[in-house]
Amino acid sequence: MPTSIERMIRLRRRLPVLGIMLICLLGGALQVSSQSPTTKTDRAFTAFWARFKAAVARNDKAAVADLTKLPFMVNNKDLNRAGFIKQYKSLFTPKMRRCLARARPTRDQDAMEIFCGHQIFLFAKVDGVYKFTEIGVND
Repeated sequence: MPTSIERMIRLRRRLPVLGIMLICLLGGALQVSSQSPTTKTDRAFTAFWARFKAAVARNDKAAVADLTKLPFMVNNKDLNRAGFIKQYKSLFTPKMRRCLARARPTRDQDAMEIFCGHQIFLFAKVDGVYKFTEIGVND
């Protein structure tokens, strides 16, 4: 049976390891607790994004219009539903549609955004539901 001195020597050898383990555990706990609600997955946006991306992939102008905040401003003109559908091909070129198919949305405050070349596609909640709200310039 080990003496109390031998036990103390063993404990002293283990203290650095225990200290490092404690620091790692506390660091992980602090990281998890510091996550704000905006960094967690937004299920409402995830569902919206799946519908939007599928509509763009199908080239379904009407479905994309349904998921868009109208009137939609393009070149300083407010487009109603018919105007948006008419402009659809210039907004969602084959290159943009390929980009959107591969894109990973990122959060920007209360909105979500996707960068496709020189354009930023913005999505935000409108009356409690996500909508495609704007195309901006990525400068």
